[in-house]
Amino acid sequence: MNHHSIRRSLSLLLAVAALPFNFGCSPEKPALRVGLNPWPGYEFLYLAQEKGFYREEGLEVRLVEFNSLSDARRAYERGQINVLTSTVIEVLQARDNSPRSPQIVRVVDYSNGADVILARPGLTNGASLRGARVGLELASLGVYVLARGLERSGLSLADVKMVPVNQLSMEDGYRRGELDAIVTYPPVSTKLLRDGQANAVFSSAEIPGEVIDVIAVEAEVNTQRPGEVAKLLRAYHRAIAFTQQNPADAYRIMAARERLTPEEFRAALTSGIRLLSESDQADYLRPGGKLAAVIDRSDRILRQSGQIKGPDRRGNVVAAAFDGKEPSQ
Repeated sequence: MNHHSIRRSLSLLLAVAALPFNFGCSPEKPALRVGLNPWPGYEFLYLAQEKGFYREEGLEVRLVEFNSLSDARRAYERGQINVLTSTVIEVLQARDNSPRSPQIVRVVDYSNGADVILARPGLTNGASLRGARVGLELASLGVYVLARGLERSGLSLADVKMVPVNQLSMEDGYRRGELDAIVTYPPVSTKLLRDGQANAVFSSAEIPGEVIDVIAVEAEVNTQRPGEVAKLLRAYHRAIAFTQQNPADAYRIMAARERLTPEEFRAALTSGIRLLSESDQADYLRPGGKLAAVIDRSDRILRQSGQIKGPDRRGNVVAAAFDGKEPSQ
């Protein structure tokens, strides 16, 4: 097994252990259970725990790690977590697959080149993927990236053979020649490109601002416990500020959890990802803001690819109350 952590793909270190325990929490105030995927932008939530920011805010948080975006989404749909770190794609899928109502309270970052379609040497552009065996994680972000890449080359998902494979085994399958192309991200993409095993035929830099990572909270929690959500967001932004002031310490802590060197983690965080600050939030979360356009486009792609089939549930998917002016406790 690849010993590097991959975007939103890590062994289940805490998922079983973390769910049953709510030490120190009264029944009226259970912990916020945060599903965490190892993508650099989400690591600030882990750093906030390690530096004691949740405790200092008077907030009980349980971080629950998952193997993939789709695993975290399914756990959210089952009610095992009430805070989801994911892309807009999984938020819409969770609403389609269950009666739950995740609401986006924070836009973490957007992928600006980190998500890529890699193909064998000889396949040099999106159009050359016609008939190719493309490895990707189905029912997740990968389908969206593939659909947009093909769309820009005049193709559709029907023009390729989609092979379901998780990120943990994708690199090996590609190196063995079982796949002609894969939808992936660092560190897998970094290693394959470095080794001359692949070339990028599409990246999220071609669709800037479309692949957006978010923190989403169940609507009932936002309504009944807004002060706790505000504390979660304050601790998250404190972790970002800490990183700006103490980069060496912060990168060491976050890289260790992702099984990367601090240098690798810094490169992943600063290359191909655009972190969004607290002051950026209003432009995204306000009605008709940048996020609304991404939600509409994502919904269209997901419906075209059969990933969403139910009624339109885009209403109230954004919790504008947390657009940078969080309520106090």
